[in-house]
Amino acid sequence: MKVLAIETSTYSGSIAVSEDDRVLGEYYLNMGPTHSERLVPAIDGLLGELGIGRKELGGVSVSLGPGSFTALRVGISTAKGLAYSLGIPVVGASSLEILAMNLPYSPFQVCALGDARKGELYAAFFRTDGGRVLRIRADAILQPAGLMEIIKEETIFIGEGALLYRDFLEDNGLGGEVLRICPPYLNYPRASSLAFYGFKRFREGHADEVLGLAPMYLRKPDAELTAKGRQDDRIGHN
Repeated sequence: MKVLAIETSTYSGSIAVSEDDRVLGEYYLNMGPTHSERLVPAIDGLLGELGIGRKELGGVSVSLGPGSFTALRVGISTAKGLAYSLGIPVVGASSLEILAMNLPYSPFQVCALGDARKGELYAAFFRTDGGRVLRIRADAILQPAGLMEIIKEETIFIGEGALLYRDFLEDNGLGGEVLRICPPYLNYPRASSLAFYGFKRFREGHADEVLGLAPMYLRKPDAELTAKGRQDDRIGHN
């Protein structure tokens, strides 16, 4: 089964194609805010290089976030369009879980962190067992100080949030033997991991409803919050 994976939870997006549990190809692009302009051409380019037609795809896996609101919408819309037009299944995944898959044999608790802006972090905790990533805490938004209150054991931090708050984590952690931060090249979710995640889910008989697939924001987008604030202001002045 050939699976196309689309990961756009950060500005550094990636796409991959796998066949069963083997990665056939992967593009990793620092797209910035231009996912909408570059994503579909990148998909067609990767498929072209692999000599694979769209109709040969058996499923699509896509990152649902949390992450960049605009980039997630682009990735999910693209995945839904392909799945619907080709009549193939689609499955969504937490970007933090896909990020944690970069550390399949960690002897320590894994804390995946994304930048939620506004001085906050997207966070989730995992353990690994024989290469499997096992969730132990749901995705959440936390302030850095609140995050450190949770840490009671040896932990390795991974993700953009870990890079952004490295100094804070090191200054407020439980010591160098307890707190570890991944090197920069490991701190972004990979579409190749997402493709393997999708393959496993499809093999187990799981798929998501195409039209119901939506970004996992954890909080409302800034534009929606701004609009609500204006509405509240109008109500308050009436």
